[in-house]
Amino acid sequence: MIDFTQYESLKLPDVAEFERGKPGKIYPAGSSTIQISATRGQIGFLKQSREVEAKDVVIIPIAGVDHYYLNVVLQKNVADFCRVFQSGLNIKFEELNNFKIELHNYETQQAIASAVRQLDFQAELVEQQISDMELFKSYMLSKVMM
Repeated sequence: MIDFTQYESLKLPDVAEFERGKPGKIYPAGSSTIQISATRGQIGFLKQSREVEAKDVVIIPIAGVDHYYLNVVLQKNVADFCRVFQSGLNIKFEELNNFKIELHNYETQQAIASAVRQLDFQAELVEQQISDMELFKSYMLSKVMM
């Protein structure tokens, strides 16, 4: 049953495995990343399997945790985490053990992930429309100035 009000408050090690990016290692699609060197709290999502830079930590959810949902929760909580645990420009790897995660039941996780995916898709469409309009504007201005 979908219930947005019921969730467990956990820490990152309870819901995922994570390690600093290693050169030459391919990380699975659906993993999240967080930049910990020279960071502003950038969270990424691997849409396909690939290598990750050493300045990033790869976060791989355990079974029962929707990959995209975890990424959404990471994005939601990263500012609070950085405010408390960031030292200078960096985040110490071991401090990730303190990253707070709200974990809903799996059905609710999927509903949240689906809604956010749809919003992301709509945002990408709008960004593409803006880019197309800018190209059209540039083309038209070049024709007017001839």
